[in-house]
Amino acid sequence: MQYQMYKKIFCLFLFVATLSNSYALKYSDVEISAAGDFIYEHGLNKESSASDRVKMRGVELSVFAPVDDTFNGVLAAAAHDENGEVVVELHELYISSFSLVPRSNIRLGQFFIPIGRLGRSHQHDWVFTRAPKFYRSFFGDEGIIDTGLEYSYMLPTESIYNLSFGVTSGYVYGHAHTEGSKPKVPTHFARFSRFFELSTTSGVDLGLSYLGRTDTQENDLKLVGLDFVAKWRQGRMTKYLLQSELWYKNETNSANESSEQVGMYILNQFGMSVENSFAFRLDAFKDLSKRNAITNRISNNISYGVLAQHTFTSSEFLKIRSTLAHEFDREEGITTGKDTRATLQFVFILGSHPAHDF
Repeated sequence: MQYQMYKKIFCLFLFVATLSNSYALKYSDVEISAAGDFIYEHGLNKESSASDRVKMRGVELSVFAPVDDTFNGVLAAAAHDENGEVVVELHELYISSFSLVPRSNIRLGQFFIPIGRLGRSHQHDWVFTRAPKFYRSFFGDEGIIDTGLEYSYMLPTESIYNLSFGVTSGYVYGHAHTEGSKPKVPTHFARFSRFFELSTTSGVDLGLSYLGRTDTQENDLKLVGLDFVAKWRQGRMTKYLLQSELWYKNETNSANESSEQVGMYILNQFGMSVENSFAFRLDAFKDLSKRNAITNRISNNISYGVLAQHTFTSSEFLKIRSTLAHEFDREEGITTGKDTRATLQFVFILGSHPAHDF
């Protein structure tokens, strides 16, 4: 088992080393990056599911470059620690073009479905270490990876409006390591956004997202979300960041029984200097259709989360983040579960890194 783990890691780094030393790549526009993300988490109560150890959460190796005058290509492979075993997988492999259709971008291949705020960036680029409980339930720990086609269009207006939509295979949902099965209705998604420019360094981005699919067993899934991001920058420092998402989930099975859930988070981040920022986040998650096992009435339930964090950023290539987080579940006025943990995260990037969305 250990031999296989080291073999996989060796193959990944051999791949990058080979690319880095290629004569052709040295004199082309090919850019290569490696992102490392490892954490130490420690449970502060008996019910915590924290691992109490240092864990390699992910290593992502990326290659991105123009293919020719029309298309660009992206390849991203990753290694994750999953239950003590290193799993190597393909994250993204796609071609895209900004020139085939005016004011448009077309993307074909495998990618993270870009809905909401977190869905449009990789986990190591998130502004917090761990996603809220509702997000992990709706989308998994990292988001949804699938294979398909996406089309994005910027409307020809003075204000900045963007519309993107796409269809993916839907054979699996979330982060899976199986082939899956053919769905009745493939995964389809859309996001409409509006950007408000407040100054040359500050702005607000507001988006509305939708995702739907029907799997092989005729379970119908619908998700609707609203995301909001506001940034105020002062020179190189992000003086203030406000980020929030609100999601509604509806599932209906083949017997026409439906369930509804809703979740949200709001993060406030304050820049104290170019290197240091402090933030707090509030989360809520509610099952609107959960019933009491005895009375069969709709259950009075809700899950809360609160988080405080400090992030040290020595440069755009290194982040060290310390977090204290508490989650607890309540049902019929009784606390049914709680998880308090402290986490220390290290994220570093070697080589190039593509530009981020606002």
